[in-house]
Amino acid sequence: MAATTNYQAGVESNLVRLGYVQETAWGVAPSPAGKLKALRFTSESLRGQKTRQRPTEINTTRSASAAITTEETASGNIDFALSYGTYDDLLAGLLKADWSSDALVNSDVFKSFLIEKRLSANTLLQYPGSQVTGATLNIQRGQFLSGNFSFLSKEEVPVTVSASTGGTYDAAPTGRVMDPVGGVRDVMWDDAPMGAVCNLITLNITNDGAGADYGLGSSAAQGMRMGTFLVSGAAEFYFRSFEMYQRYKDEIAGKFSVRTLDAAGNAYKFILPVATLMNPTINAGGQNQPVMARYELEGNPDENGVHLRIERTPAATGP
Repeated sequence: MAATTNYQAGVESNLVRLGYVQETAWGVAPSPAGKLKALRFTSESLRGQKTRQRPTEINTTRSASAAITTEETASGNIDFALSYGTYDDLLAGLLKADWSSDALVNSDVFKSFLIEKRLSANTLLQYPGSQVTGATLNIQRGQFLSGNFSFLSKEEVPVTVSASTGGTYDAAPTGRVMDPVGGVRDVMWDDAPMGAVCNLITLNITNDGAGADYGLGSSAAQGMRMGTFLVSGAAEFYFRSFEMYQRYKDEIAGKFSVRTLDAAGNAYKFILPVATLMNPTINAGGQNQPVMARYELEGNPDENGVHLRIERTPAATGP
């Protein structure tokens, strides 16, 4: 029996695919583009947007003047569940750096991407000139490791033919998502274990002030600014003593790090070389609950200007 047709009211989200390729020149798709890389994601909010202005002309008719377009841009987030090797290109774009000896530190190497959203074989949205402006990483008890990347793009372009050769994408890495039990190790301060049980770590990575620049004669952006690199976040522990609290009071900086890994043993280590614990919240939230101490994480540069170092370690193979 043949399959039933025309059953969908519209495109369903399970059929949507995201692909990307790094650009050689900002806002220009590589030619030939070759195969775009497929990207694993849990949701996305990429969208185009126009800035419209309406002149406040004085008239006797009480009629507002017609609106005009002054700028056009595109932006949004791609949410993910953390898996090894899947987002290394985007992490390099976020830190404006290249991986070197399986390590990545913030630098000033601008990277932009063509992102393609495939809604169907001949219905696609492209986002040229996409800069990674920020990201979050959430490591929390009871939840898989997750986060998002924020993008600012030159514009949103509807197309009917994919930029990827053959209309298909190279497969994304297939490693398992990292979990909060076996997938979190070594929450450390100055390379020594923290003196309390950790419940939550959040990292907020931003290129503060990154933006698009516009000029006369076009509504699309004509260039971009990289912004200033900043790292902040939060860490929550079961309250046990004033050891960490005293670091806050005395503003004692140290190296904060956490290692994450998947079931195969592939690992990342996120390192803030000069971190301070700030503004603790230590409260009894209710009856029969543990007292938690939540600290803001403040990242500062080391003597080389490094705010964040990411190390990747593939699983050991062979005997």
